[in-house]
Amino acid sequence: MSLIRRQFQIFIDRSPEDVFAFHADLKNHARISPPDQQEEVVAVTPAGPLALGSQMTFKAKQGAVRRTLEAVIVEWNPPFGFTDRQVKGPFATWTHRHRFVAFQDGTLMTDQIEYEAPAGPLGALADKLWLGEHLETSFHHRQAEAKRILEQVGRIRGRQEERRQRIEEAGDILEGPYRPGLL
Repeated sequence: MSLIRRQFQIFIDRSPEDVFAFHADLKNHARISPPDQQEEVVAVTPAGPLALGSQMTFKAKQGAVRRTLEAVIVEWNPPFGFTDRQVKGPFATWTHRHRFVAFQDGTLMTDQIEYEAPAGPLGALADKLWLGEHLETSFHHRQAEAKRILEQVGRIRGRQEERRQRIEEAGDILEGPYRPGLL
């Protein structure tokens, strides 16, 4: 069976550095995954921040079946992207490229996946009947959630910075520097 390629893109009104950091923090993986898939990261080695060579184990629910996927980071290029590749799991092969490109004061985020469905010709049929649509729905959900969370955090930080500046300006008017905790 030949490789199947899919690509998903979305614009996020945050810097590539912010978008990269968000996706490199595996605590966010479950936050952006579709709720019905109950995805979780169950192991990362070595422990600590992701880097080239990091190995991750994910568990997810597909219908009534729980699946495990083990992947390794094979490319690491902050803040422009990283690539993980399945070492063991439900696909014959699976490679996921995460790309973050500065675009119009934000980031164009691209998820590129290349995979071979399991079970040869039956897997190809499953991809046409169900798997392809399932992956599209899943990636669209992940990207929309990442956008929602990152842009919401950006608005909150922006409001906090505006508030801090107004307080500092008020302190200047009152002829004294702003000192946290005085107000």
